[in-house]
Amino acid sequence: MPIESPSLDEYLAEVRRTHVNGGVLIGRWRAEHYSDVTAWFAARNRLEEYEMHRLLFDAQSVRSGLEELQIPADLARVPGSLSEIPGGALMLDGMLARVIVSGGAYHQFEGSAAEAKELAARVVDELIGRRYEDIRVDETFEPWTPWFFDIAWDCTLVLTDYARAEMTVLCITDTD
Repeated sequence: MPIESPSLDEYLAEVRRTHVNGGVLIGRWRAEHYSDVTAWFAARNRLEEYEMHRLLFDAQSVRSGLEELQIPADLARVPGSLSEIPGGALMLDGMLARVIVSGGAYHQFEGSAAEAKELAARVVDELIGRRYEDIRVDETFEPWTPWFFDIAWDCTLVLTDYARAEMTVLCITDTD
């Protein structure tokens, strides 16, 4: 699914500026049809038990949409040890701001931390609105595909939107 968000475009440009030797990948997918079993596990927030992230990354549409990510054929049960961030949607703007404030190997955000947080807050508002209850955020800093450089700047965020049956994936890496 296309993500139309001027603030996200601005944010991604900033990530590309700060992570010059690496990169950033993003994609969003919506489940049009899913089984009652999938709905049962999702309704109970039991994504790990159902291996939801492995199923997501194993889907041909995701593999095609994130082709550069070079998703391995033999995925772990929980790729990259993705784990839920308690209160994740409420803290998502801070997580996104942290990425650009910390910067990559050679470049950091040129604005203030407050400006980074404001940009990230606009991104979150455009991506999920004020629907914090509908969103689960999982994060890992592990380099779970060959695309990551396995230095210090690897990050994967997965946003699961239960109300819309959507998952958004953001991957960031850099190297020195």
